[in-house]
Amino acid sequence: MKTFEEKFTAWIDGELKGEELIAFEAEVLKTDDAQLQKAAAFQLGDLLREHGQARELKNADFFNLQIMQRIEAEMPKPKAAPERPKFSWSLSRIAMAGAFSLLIAAGLFHYVIPVGENSAQGGGLADQIIKTQSGNPDVTASAFYSQKNDVTVLWLDAPKYTPQKKHAAEGAK
Repeated sequence: MKTFEEKFTAWIDGELKGEELIAFEAEVLKTDDAQLQKAAAFQLGDLLREHGQARELKNADFFNLQIMQRIEAEMPKPKAAPERPKFSWSLSRIAMAGAFSLLIAAGLFHYVIPVGENSAQGGGLADQIIKTQSGNPDVTASAFYSQKNDVTVLWLDAPKYTPQKKHAAEGAK
């Protein structure tokens, strides 16, 4: 079923026919200004047909920009989050942070660098030979540790290498 507005628009446009037209006009004629509204609608239609052509805008982009700025100005602005106060350290906080950092550094120093009984024998040096290897397959490398003398020896054995040949070749030049 059509609403009153739809029937009224169809009546002004002349689209109502038969019983529907008769029933609607009987209803509309009860109002005082129905005929005035119909006459105003016809007059408006005539004016739109006469002057309905919009003139061409020379600066359409500028016009669009102005419209968009007005729309943005009329739209409600989102509320900005309240600004947090800037973080600042008081002198007591700086002192506490420095003391805590020194405490952490001392603890790490104590556990990372062994001292006293935990250190290697012989003057606190903590050197250890983990692997012995030579790039030449004829050269063998061996490591020996003497607890009596507190000495580690790295022994390289190359049976085919004789340093005298090298010196003799340099002297012949």
